[in-house]
Amino acid sequence: MNNSRNLASASGHSEETEPQQLNSVSTPSVAARVLVVEDEPEILEPLAHSLHKAGYVVLRAEDGLSACRSIGSDNPDLVLLDIMLPDLDGWEVCKLLRQHPDPSVAGIPVIMLTALNSPHDKYRGLELGADAFLPKPYSIREVLLQAGNLIRRRRQTVDLENRIKALNSQQNRTVELHHLLFHELRNQLFILNGYTELLHKGTDTGNTQTCREAIYRSSNHLQTLAEEVLLIRQVEDGGLALQSEAFDADQLIDEIIKLYDVPAKEKSMVINHVKELHAEFVNLNRTALKIIVSALVDNAIKYGPAGQTINLACRQKHGCLELVVQDHGPGIPAADQRHIFEPYFRCAEHQNRVHGSGIGLHAVSILSKAMGGEVSLESAPGHGSSFRILFPAQTKN
Repeated sequence: MNNSRNLASASGHSEETEPQQLNSVSTPSVAARVLVVEDEPEILEPLAHSLHKAGYVVLRAEDGLSACRSIGSDNPDLVLLDIMLPDLDGWEVCKLLRQHPDPSVAGIPVIMLTALNSPHDKYRGLELGADAFLPKPYSIREVLLQAGNLIRRRRQTVDLENRIKALNSQQNRTVELHHLLFHELRNQLFILNGYTELLHKGTDTGNTQTCREAIYRSSNHLQTLAEEVLLIRQVEDGGLALQSEAFDADQLIDEIIKLYDVPAKEKSMVINHVKELHAEFVNLNRTALKIIVSALVDNAIKYGPAGQTINLACRQKHGCLELVVQDHGPGIPAADQRHIFEPYFRCAEHQNRVHGSGIGLHAVSILSKAMGGEVSLESAPGHGSSFRILFPAQTKN
């Protein structure tokens, strides 16, 4: 041990800091973790005891290398750092900490506690990034006050950064949404104008029916998209609590199947409704459930091969309501399954082959959770996909 360390008192802190005075020192409401880096037990233990008594979780390191390992693995809220240490000294530990590539680690507050008390030492510590420099013998009360202030300031900064990130993310989603809506609106208006012009010119009966069906599908698509976007935004912004109502889920599914009858027939698909509720009523938000089922059916038709069968079912399962939409399409690659419910995500292999908004499955996830549901997916390439949603709904006759 360097002789200059002997200039400090044996305990490393002054007598004014008896434990009974610690109760008046304010500490963060959630227990913070403080790493004490000190190689002398007679200094470390009293300090650790005082920190523990003040409500902190105390981590210990007796040399510079151990301190670096603890900082990387334990991510403490504060480091109390001695300078004269075995292996790496405190100067080097502080320097390495501030150079850490992870900002959440590089920003950990540091208080240097040392027997080195010259102005040059203090300036050096502050230049290396220490937040405070307390020479020995130090006051435990001052250490606790500095610790509490730095931890609260750090937490406020992190909270502010998270809020800014959330706002930026929301703003980015809004911009993406506006681009998406503009793109979808332009496409559908182009379709509507084209078929309307054909009707206006006058065509034979067969083409007239085709035009009407195309106009109906395009109008229905725009209406569904508008409902999806409106509900998602209201739910995500916390401005809407989905109100439950009693309705016949099987009847709703039949309505949806009718809406998708034409696009299904165009690909020689069959939408099969497996009825298991037997005219029982469910208590959910009807509009939200319509969007969920429509999105899953639309997805199965768009990405599925011609001639496949799509199965839909609502059933009672362990006191819950289970909705199942199963297709026999190409399946979803394992790497994409964890992203499939993210907004605007589309599988790479379909991006240039199949037109889509990337909103549908995100709407399924958001609206299901808003009604207390849990969404699960079973899928494998070449074996189709099965979407299951469990709702904690009670049925009524």
